[in-house]
Parts: sequence; C-alpha cells; structure tokens
Amino acid sequence: MLIEQLDRTQWTMVQAIEHVAERLRAHIQADPERIKTLAPPIIPWMRGNDLGEMSKNQAKCEILVALRDGDLHATGRLSDRRMSWGGEWALHSGHHSSITPEHWRSRMNVDLSVDSLSMVDGQFIDIRVPRFAVLAIWPQLSAEPLDSARLYRTPYLDLIDRAIGEFQISDGCQPKKDNLLDWFKTQSVDGESVSENLASAMATLVRLPASQRGGARRGI
Repeated sequence: MLIEQLDRTQWTMVQAIEHVAERLRAHIQADPERIKTLAPPIIPWMRGNDLGEMSKNQAKCEILVALRDGDLHATGRLSDRRMSWGGEWALHSGHHSSITPEHWRSRMNVDLSVDSLSMVDGQFIDIRVPRFAVLAIWPQLSAEPLDSARLYRTPYLDLIDRAIGEFQISDGCQPKKDNLLDWFKTQSVDGESVSENLASAMATLVRLPASQRGGARRGI
C-alpha cells in the first residue's frame, strides 16, 4: 500500500530547529539585506551580530508559529501530576500523545531547545515532530550550491539533452553509438552542421561508460 511508503521518521525539536536555522542562514547569505526581516529580539538593543544565533532564534519563532497555527503537528509525553503544589511535573507517560494547536496557544512555558511545553494543567516533554512535515514547510537544501557553473550552458549541452529525449536514453536504455552518430550528424548548432568528429564525441558522451565497454543493457 502507498501508506507504507510514508516517512515516519521523527525529529526532536532540537533537530527541527537546526534544520530551519540552516535554511534561514542560507536564505540570508544569498541576500544579506534579508537579515532585516528576522524577528526582533524581546529586548531590541540585545540584537546580536552572530548569524548562527539569530537564525536559530528565528527558527524557533517560525516553528512555534507553525505549531500554533496547526500547520505542523507534534507529539510528546504528558504529565498531569506535580510532585508537590507548584513543584516539578512527574510521572510523564511512556508513550507520545498529540499536542494540539490549542495547547501551544494556551498559557504556557515553552522551551523548544529542551523539548518541553509546560501548561497550567500539565507538561509535555520529549517532543517530536514528523521529519517529512518539517521538510514540506522548510525544504531541504540542495546538496550542490546553485552557482554560475551550474547555470552555464552551451548549445552543445542543449543538443545532448535533445538526443536524450529523442532516444529516451536512461540507465536501462542505451542506444547503439552508430545510431546516435547518424542522428547527431543530421543536427546543426548555431547554423553549422555537426562534424563527424563532434558527432562521434557526443555519441560517446551521451552513453554510460559500461555501454562503451560493451555492457549496454538494451540497444535501439
């Protein structure tokens, strides 16, 4: 069933905060002017210059907003008993139960850094959030930076892309080089016909090394 493919990985609040903070740091580094959009500290004159700390504080704010609005759902181990009147909460449950948006909106003492939410009538600890939900709101950064080298293209690269689409080339479908060679020789780049040598080079580069060693899975 498709439901079996659901990513059930749970993140601690510390992991979620670090992920969102990393996204914020990258967002600001791409355009330093964006630092002005960060939420101000409770005491304005205490704003620091450390981007890491500032992005982490902003990450906590964004996650808390998502929890209060119901866009992100969390679970935790609940206790509704105190050791003494006004004392520490005790006997937290051994299993996790849902924390509703109303819990996050109630009078509370929340410390996301230690996975704790204390309310008037109870306390959640060991708070967890679904990894897939965090990534849906704050998508993961690409493993490769988006730089000028990745944006640079030539007409030859475009021609190779057309060949891949024309022959439906994939790991499991490796056309014969001769067929590719004939096709490349009928093409042109910037109004100039593709030479025999260039067509041969492209026909080689568009195929997997294993295919060039005679290891093609299927030829056309």
